[in-house]
This record gives sequence, structure tokens and C-alpha cells, in this order.
Amino acid sequence: MPAILRATACALALCATSTATVLAATTADTTIEVAPRVETSAPAASPATFPGVTSVRQGARMPRGWVVVGRDVRITRGTDSAFAALRMRCPTGKSWRSGTADGEIGLTVLDANARGKRSVLVMATFSTSAVAAGEVASGAVYALCR
Repeated sequence: MPAILRATACALALCATSTATVLAATTADTTIEVAPRVETSAPAASPATFPGVTSVRQGARMPRGWVVVGRDVRITRGTDSAFAALRMRCPTGKSWRSGTADGEIGLTVLDANARGKRSVLVMATFSTSAVAAGEVASGAVYALCR
């Protein structure tokens, strides 16, 4: 085989190997994107209904003194599942009352006795049976503060 053909064949083989490695790495890793926090307060409409709080309902005007802190979350599942741990921080002078999530994202509160704390550690999760490798789970997590 002439040298030029051997060099070309080696280059093509290296390129194919590199592409396969990049594709394998892309599907193997879970990627998580978390948007900056957004605050919603009265008289705006609440973006969610919160468990245990009857005065704040999705789509209804928020009562005076309540604030919702929200963050959009997007998780692209790889072959191994991973979840996002976030710190939800209430504005100065406010404390955590409840939390929830929407879309395909779920919320687990990791702090013990979260009620009354200004800053609470939560985990954004998704159903591993509903989201296959390579698919995206998206939604938002919310903290209700007063």
C-alpha cells in the first residue's frame, strides 16, 4: 500500500475513533442547567400552587408579603442518572414556607426543619422511568417565602 494511502487510512480511522469517543462521552454524562433565580411577588400571579399553603394558588394574585423564588432547571439524562442540588434563598427578611416544582422536574427538600429558614437546600429530580438516556427533563423549582 502506498504511503499516502496508509496515511489517509490512518487519519480516517483516527477521526472515526475520535468521533465515536465524543459521541459515547456525550451520551454517558448527564448535564444539568440551572437558570438564575427569578422573584415573583404581590400583586403578580403565583406561578405555582404550594402544598400546605391555601392562600397561594397557581394563576391567582399573590397575597401581600409573599414572595416566590423560582429557578428553571433542565436535565439531559445520560446513561447514569444525576440530579441537581440547589440552594433556594429567600429575600432578606423572608423565610421558607413551602416548595414545589413543575414540568418533568420534582423537588426534594434536603434540609431538616426547613420552615423558617432563609436558605434551604433542595434537590431537583426527575422520574428515571419516564426520562430515557439522551432525553431532557425540564421544569422549574420554587420556594415560597414570607
